Amino acid sequence: MLIKPKKLLLRTGLTALLCFSFTGFIQQVSAQSQVFIENANRAEGTIVDGENVRKLIGNVILRTEDMRMEADSAYQFINRNLIHAFNIQIETDEDIIWADTLYHDTFTDFSQFRGRVIIESPANTVFSEAINLISPLDLAVFLSPVRFEDERGVLLAESGLYFQRPDSAIFHGDVQLADTTQYLEADSLFMNRSKDLYELHGRVFADDYEEKVTFEGNYLFADSLGYRLLTGDDAWMMEISESETDTTHLIAKKIELTETDTLSMMDAYQQVRIWSTKFSAIADTANYRDEEEMFILRGNPILWQKNIQLTGPYIEATLENEDIRFLKSFPRPIVVQEDSATGRLNQMTGDTLHAYFDEGELERLIVFDNSEIIFHQKDEDDEPDGLMELIAVGSSTMIFLNGEFDNFKAERNIDGSYIPEGPQVSERRLENFQWSPERKPDRPAIRIPRLNAILDIRPFELPPRYVRYLEDQEEIVEE
Repeated sequence: MLIKPKKLLLRTGLTALLCFSFTGFIQQVSAQSQVFIENANRAEGTIVDGENVRKLIGNVILRTEDMRMEADSAYQFINRNLIHAFNIQIETDEDIIWADTLYHDTFTDFSQFRGRVIIESPANTVFSEAINLISPLDLAVFLSPVRFEDERGVLLAESGLYFQRPDSAIFHGDVQLADTTQYLEADSLFMNRSKDLYELHGRVFADDYEEKVTFEGNYLFADSLGYRLLTGDDAWMMEISESETDTTHLIAKKIELTETDTLSMMDAYQQVRIWSTKFSAIADTANYRDEEEMFILRGNPILWQKNIQLTGPYIEATLENEDIRFLKSFPRPIVVQEDSATGRLNQMTGDTLHAYFDEGELERLIVFDNSEIIFHQKDEDDEPDGLMELIAVGSSTMIFLNGEFDNFKAERNIDGSYIPEGPQVSERRLENFQWSPERKPDRPAIRIPRLNAILDIRPFELPPRYVRYLEDQEEIVEE
């Protein structure tokens, strides 16, 4: 099994979670609509620091054509076009906003929400202690840690921006996203919802619970066409098989996943390392095609399967039930098998090599044209007993039983010799011999999130108006 490309991570859960709806409020809080004072216990004019101020105190209700605001009090700074309101609740057609303090410039349409700020929309609820809304730019700015919640999950970030016109958002600082299907974290997140495009930058970690895939890197890109790009010094992906009996690790500088209705591919580049419970490999490039269950290794590849090492410029492997079923390599590959009893190295090379497996056990090796074989013999006590060298113009076949060399056959212009046991026998090598078990990848350590788990608690004590709102909603549901 190799990492199978899926439309994994950054699925609809992320899109839905970030469907925040500032559009209505950015427009409706604008001073272009006339403000009516619907209620106030007391209204008075006064001078504050030399400025004319109109004070509305106690049960203040202000209304425009599209907005209704309740506040404990509101100050209007006449000469500065500034409204300063306290303990507010603003209702629009789409959103309800609570804050300890609101500063609104009626001339520039600039609003500052401070304290315990909560924005509830049909899509989600937002918590922060400092949010600016700039109506002329259709821009929302999160100046302090922000928490998005919806029925599916939570997003956290230290700060962020939302641009209404391009429907884009940027979040910075310990960005975390969690829902019932996945968890992601990064230093920053850029997203364009209208284009279904997402980029995560810096210390990216993700865990997809449904697809059983975990990965880590420095950068992740995802788009609506099913394309995913993961890069990093050691970009890492791990997949657990459906049976949960096999685990595959893939490490590379660059990993691309592509999935459409008809195509499913994985491509890895630069310092590629693969480790699974069934085999391991290194290469400069690895390509996997899910519909064929085939992967191809290029660029100085080496593949290890149990006590076998295959080295060749091009290696192609076909899988079945997560085991290697067939291997092909050319030109002039070499396969080396370490005898489990003697430690001697059986060798086979030729212009092209085919290897056949049954349930993960090597059955036979065939090399086509200009074949060469070195196989070490054993006596009845499994002790070394010399070796046979074989050269043939045609093909040669090595037969294995329970994964160990058993016998061979060759075709056309065969030339062979027996070398009796002696000091130099164990060092006998073919011309293109390669045996480098030290390069075989070790099982990678499983990487874990660097950030603490997202807790099911709000970032601050809920303001009284919001608590009353929740109580009213519960009563409506009970009715």
